Amino acid sequence: MTAADFGVNPTTATSPEQYVILLRRIRDQSGLAYREIARRAQRNGDVLPASTLATMLGRPTLPRRDLVSALLRACGVPDERAAEWLTVWGRLAAARTAARPPAAAPSGRPGHVPVAPAARTTGPSGPVAGPGAEGLGPTSHPQRSAALRLIPAGGGTGTAGPARGRAAASGAGRDRAVLRGLPSPVADEARPADGGSGAPVPYQLPPAPPLMVGRSAEIDRLLAATETDAAVCLVEGAGGVGKSALALHVAHRIVGRYDGGCLYADLRGATDGIAAAEPADVLGRFLRALGAPALPASLDEASALLRTWTAERGVLVVLDNAASAAQVRPLLASGPGCTTLITSRWMLPDLDTTARIRLDPLPDDAAHALLAGLTGAQRVQAEPAAAATVVRRCGGLPLALRIVGARAAARPDAPLTGLAERMDDEGMRLDVLEVGDLSVRASLHLGYQAFGDARQGERRQAARLFRLAALPDWTHVTSYGCAALADLPVAATERALDALVDAHLIESAGGDRYRFHDVVRLYARERARATDDPSHREEALGRLTAWLLAATIRAARLLYPDDRFGIGEPAGPARPGPPLGDAADAWAWFEREHTNLLLVARQQTAAGRTLTEVRDLALVAAKFLDYAGHIAEQQQFGHLAFAAASRSDDRSGAASGLNIAAVALLRQGRLDEAIPILKRCLAVQRELGDRSREAAILNNLGNALRDSGDLAGALHHLQAALVIRRQLGHRHKEGSVLDNLALVYQRLGDYSQAIACHEAGRAVADGGTDPLREAQALVNFAETLRASGDHRAAIGRAAESLEICRRYEHQRGIGLALQVLGDAHAGLGHLSVARRHWREALDRLDGLDPQACARLRTALAPATPPAAPR
Repeated sequence: MTAADFGVNPTTATSPEQYVILLRRIRDQSGLAYREIARRAQRNGDVLPASTLATMLGRPTLPRRDLVSALLRACGVPDERAAEWLTVWGRLAAARTAARPPAAAPSGRPGHVPVAPAARTTGPSGPVAGPGAEGLGPTSHPQRSAALRLIPAGGGTGTAGPARGRAAASGAGRDRAVLRGLPSPVADEARPADGGSGAPVPYQLPPAPPLMVGRSAEIDRLLAATETDAAVCLVEGAGGVGKSALALHVAHRIVGRYDGGCLYADLRGATDGIAAAEPADVLGRFLRALGAPALPASLDEASALLRTWTAERGVLVVLDNAASAAQVRPLLASGPGCTTLITSRWMLPDLDTTARIRLDPLPDDAAHALLAGLTGAQRVQAEPAAAATVVRRCGGLPLALRIVGARAAARPDAPLTGLAERMDDEGMRLDVLEVGDLSVRASLHLGYQAFGDARQGERRQAARLFRLAALPDWTHVTSYGCAALADLPVAATERALDALVDAHLIESAGGDRYRFHDVVRLYARERARATDDPSHREEALGRLTAWLLAATIRAARLLYPDDRFGIGEPAGPARPGPPLGDAADAWAWFEREHTNLLLVARQQTAAGRTLTEVRDLALVAAKFLDYAGHIAEQQQFGHLAFAAASRSDDRSGAASGLNIAAVALLRQGRLDEAIPILKRCLAVQRELGDRSREAAILNNLGNALRDSGDLAGALHHLQAALVIRRQLGHRHKEGSVLDNLALVYQRLGDYSQAIACHEAGRAVADGGTDPLREAQALVNFAETLRASGDHRAAIGRAAESLEICRRYEHQRGIGLALQVLGDAHAGLGHLSVARRHWREALDRLDGLDPQACARLRTALAPATPPAAPR
């Protein structure tokens, strides 16, 4: 099928712009890429380079006749139809010629005035040729741009009559200061007559990316930013995240706006083994592309000349892969009709821009769509699990997905499962993410080598921190933790982290927290194995574990000042920790760091290192995890403490670890599993004579028996725990046992005894030193009052508990207090108020207390009669 079959009628064109639009339609409907059209033109004996074609179809001016003819033949337009196109071209060309002003008149473009040929003048270093001098440009063009012409050294010759006055009005004084002695471009060189010969308009853009997925918001932002006069737009992000692809995609969409064409340079700011491009070299290439007859010797003069040559033309400049702001500044086009797009893996905070766009990894849905586009939608649909694994392991990096897509395309019959399995292996993943000259490892190395190969001490320090910070299995990196890890002062650590963030090797997560991209972490660990001795890596992890334990103990002391957790004080030098002023700060710290504590403890236990610290970390963190409702982590910490203590032949510590795990089972309602474990732990502690830990297990076993319905057994064990704690003088722990006894009496229906135990427990509490324990006791007291029928008193106690928990943002405590408030209001018949409290309680407790959530869902079910959820 030829273009003629689509009914494109050239006779409808009444202007060059409409004519070009119709030519673009011919090209679009042919389905041929620019390069294919160029190849076909060459076979036809025509000259139509792809870059020339792109420029021709991107400008609103009438193309040369030979280019139109070559395009039509390459697209398969029959000769008789091509003749119609050329007839229309002749009509438009004739109309353009008739409208052109006489040669001696102004060109009609803003800022152009007639200028007499300048005389040969004397510059700072001797004679300087004017634009009519031999070898520097033709003398047959009387028109000169007022902004571009030479100003004679004396300032009073070379212009005459009205032209001189208009030049002064357009800023000749500035030109004299900047351009004296520099060669002047000729108007017709800068903008060759349409259809004639002359210096070609530069079109240096590399091809646009074939697929652009998941970047709609960023594309829209960048397109909007380019509408600003003299726009300077920076696209920054990590290596492999798709910065160049985005910039080129947008550049190809907007290049038609710029009559002066497009300049492109890879500044090699992150190119392995190749020095970054020198601005002077890039300026030289740009000026030659624009047709400048000679180049100034100094960088400043060349930069000024670039701005002069681009000012009136309207030029798009794309500076890819910038190394620094200093490299970029001389290359900026500042004319109102110009736009500069810059990409860099550095933030370049010292570069003045009109827009900054940070590019993050693709979200999963966009990454999945990109993988489907690269490998074929049918393959992705046929193996959804394998495709999901590949997407997850690529971490949203378009470069990684491109590499995987290339690998899959090279073996179209191979299942994706094998590729997914290799990517699941951390030891193989970076090897899989290499194909041809595409390599995620190489891309990351470019950013790292700016630090690892640097001579400056601070940058090499940042490289070492980058390697060491990737060793722990933590989800977030902190400056205090990194300072302990690398044995550095906190201030130096913060500077190193800031430098790594600026290079997009790590990401800021807000506050004092940072994170690694998964693929970047693998690369950093690889560098650590290649660079740092194993003993140094182990020592770093040991320092971090010791610091985490010390910080955890400090936070726990603020929350539970009377509890010693049965461990000694941390050994080793004290290191700075996060600023924790009160219990609220400590609770917030635990909420931020509890996952990191677990992951580092698991990593060290698996390696058989710092086992005593792991055991103690579990014993201290367990109370917070229990209060907060992080049941799964509580159970895992218990097993880690058991494993660490067992490997150290610490039977008491192993039993304490199992006690932690058993309490987590109680919170899940798994009483049949928890009770036998607690009984075994009790036997061990009695055998070892550890009375404090025996009391703790008796307390937990009493609660478990109460919940199982064995109220007599519960009373027996709780009363035994109370006796031991009184004998040991652990007055602060008597309150919790009395509170638990009260709940047993409540179940027995002995409300007077239950209330007496609650009151006694509150009386022995040491003046609110453990506010979260007080909040738990208050909500238990409220539940007893509600069960006894005193709903208003129950509301009062529950409200006190709620106030404390809200102060600390204790989500589980807030949820339990709201639940009892709802129960009490339901008892008073305030059903709408009760349901409001229950709904908020369910929101707070979801994922933190499965048993409470089950009761709340039952209470909120539509068919439930108006009664409390008990």
